Amino acid sequence: MNQQKVQKLVQLLSEHHDQLYRYIYSLVGSPHDARDVLQETSFALYEKYDHFDDSRPFLPWAYRFAYLHVLKWRESKSREILLLGADVIELLARERQNQEIHLNRRLTLLEQCIQELPGADHELVRSRYFEGVAHDTIVERVGTSRRTLFRELKRIRHQLMHCIEGKLALEESP
Repeated sequence: MNQQKVQKLVQLLSEHHDQLYRYIYSLVGSPHDARDVLQETSFALYEKYDHFDDSRPFLPWAYRFAYLHVLKWRESKSREILLLGADVIELLARERQNQEIHLNRRLTLLEQCIQELPGADHELVRSRYFEGVAHDTIVERVGTSRRTLFRELKRIRHQLMHCIEGKLALEESP
């Protein structure tokens, strides 16, 4: 495989890493096993990338490899522990793929709703959830109590939830 194709694959894997991990994790149920299966899946994608049709979406193709590697993982684990049947795993895999589409839409709407927040609320969300600033640090910075901070964060989360649900309802109405 030429260097340009390798770079494109690395870009696609980086771009879809979290989605692939969540998909695999939903099928194996263990973070450690999910990382192992993801690594095996990534290697298989590298080996078969020459056969990938660039005109088609990458993620469904990668999900298929992940699903096959989950089945291999299940087979290797079946002697150790009782596992769900293959039909149940297939059903879970399909359901997870369907959920991913809706989850991505909700995340996009969440980003829009966060941008629409008033300045102080937007800053509070950015500090706490994007920068990971500790509650105590925010309390000191804002000059409020922990209880008030928690109430404000709860109010903002509810506001964001209603914003997302409202935007989804508008999209679904004719």
